[in-house]
Amino acid sequence: MTTLEELADRAAIADVVAALAHSQDDRDWAALRRLLADEVLLDLSTHHFGTPPATTAATDLVALASSTLTGFDCTHHAASNLEVRLSGDDAECRAHVVAYHHVPADPGVVDHCTMRGYWQLKLHKHGGRWLVTHWAVRRTCPWEGSPDVYALAAQRSASTT
Repeated sequence: MTTLEELADRAAIADVVAALAHSQDDRDWAALRRLLADEVLLDLSTHHFGTPPATTAATDLVALASSTLTGFDCTHHAASNLEVRLSGDDAECRAHVVAYHHVPADPGVVDHCTMRGYWQLKLHKHGGRWLVTHWAVRRTCPWEGSPDVYALAAQRSASTT
C-alpha cells in the first residue's frame, strides 16, 4: 500500500524533473543549482558524442549547462512518463525527454537538433528536499537535425563573452 509520505515524495521528485527542464530553458542557473547535490555523477556517454561519465561539482555542472545552452536562441526540454522507485531517502527516476535546440545559422546550414531519449536520475533526500546525485542522458533515437549546432552555439556563446 502506498503511503501519503510516498505520494508526497513522488510528487516532489516530479517537481524536480520539471524544474530540471524549466531551469535550463529559462536559463535560470540558480534554480538549476538548487536541484543538485554538491556533487553529481554526470553521464552524457550516449548523448554528447561519447563523453564518459564523471563526478562533477554542482557549480561546475551549472557552468557547463550555462556555457552549452547560452549560445542557443531557444531550447525546449519536455520530460514525461516518470517512473519513480523509492528506497528510503534514495530514489531513482526515469523520464522520457525530448530536447529541442535552435541556433541561428547561415542559409543552408542546419540550425537545430532534437534529442529523444530519457533522463535516468538518482536522487537523495537531504533536509527534506530531493536533490539530484546522478544525471544520465540516454539518447535512444537518431538525432533530428544536426548535433553540429552545439558547436555553432559554443562559438556564438564564446563571441559574446
